[in-house]
Amino acid sequence: MDNGQAKLGGKAQTLRRNSWWLLATLLAFAGGLVTGRLTPRTTYVPQEEEGWPLANCTRVIDGDTIVVEWMGNEERVRILGIDAPEVRRTRSLRAQAEMLNMDPEFLLRYGDIATKTVENWLLNRPVRLIFPEDEIIRDNFGRLLCYVELQGTDIGERLLLGGNAMIYEAPHPREEAYELFQQEAQQQRRGIWRNM
Repeated sequence: MDNGQAKLGGKAQTLRRNSWWLLATLLAFAGGLVTGRLTPRTTYVPQEEEGWPLANCTRVIDGDTIVVEWMGNEERVRILGIDAPEVRRTRSLRAQAEMLNMDPEFLLRYGDIATKTVENWLLNRPVRLIFPEDEIIRDNFGRLLCYVELQGTDIGERLLLGGNAMIYEAPHPREEAYELFQQEAQQQRRGIWRNM
């Protein structure tokens, strides 16, 4: 077989594999329409060429916490380096409001906005979990602590730039960049910073 035939054979194999994936997705979607559920019961997690496998976002808790299907397990993920406004009237919401000198009800509305934003971006989509120094770390609640990317876009960065989250004061590799993103949102009076 010459080189041209080998390339064609490889393309045909890729086309067959992609066709199979498309068929499986369509069948899962059609089954969801019939049963009223649009999420398939089993999740295909595509593999990346390097590093950890991709995760599938199955639920959004709030603007900085999601649930993913990852390596055969359901995992809660706390997005590293950001703190989105709370979505319930809790002590944490009062503490955020005091720290920022803002009305708790104002922040509560932005908690909902941040949550809806993350749902629109991530829900039922494959995301990349990026761990500092490529080591899995968890917080005191057992949640994975990592950056989350969608097709190469850093979700924490986007939330900070939109004024839908604030930096979480703890050392992490992207800390300096995150501070600059928040400063930009503050200068442009975006999101929670609109009344500054």
